Amino acid sequence: MITMDDYHDQRFIRALMVPPESRTLQDMDLIYGCLRGMEALCWLREPALRALCRTVRYEMHTANDILYCRGELATCWYILLSGSVFIDGSMFLPRSR
Repeated sequence: MITMDDYHDQRFIRALMVPPESRTLQDMDLIYGCLRGMEALCWLREPALRALCRTVRYEMHTANDILYCRGELATCWYILLSGSVFIDGSMFLPRSR
């Protein structure tokens, strides 16, 4: 079982940094285990979550980066692993689970 500590585990981050088409089965299993433990994704069935593992990628943003603006068409979504994000004046932190 992979725990919350693994979200910050360098193996997980390194697996996410590998281009999706170059990931090994070990990379995919590590990513799957970490995503399965996230509250926002735990409701997904295994095939859907494994499909997601083939496309997720790691991004790092600095303070004051704007990821998207109100009214723009969203083409992706983000999972906050560390740090904080402001949305409409409210601060959000990563979940503890």
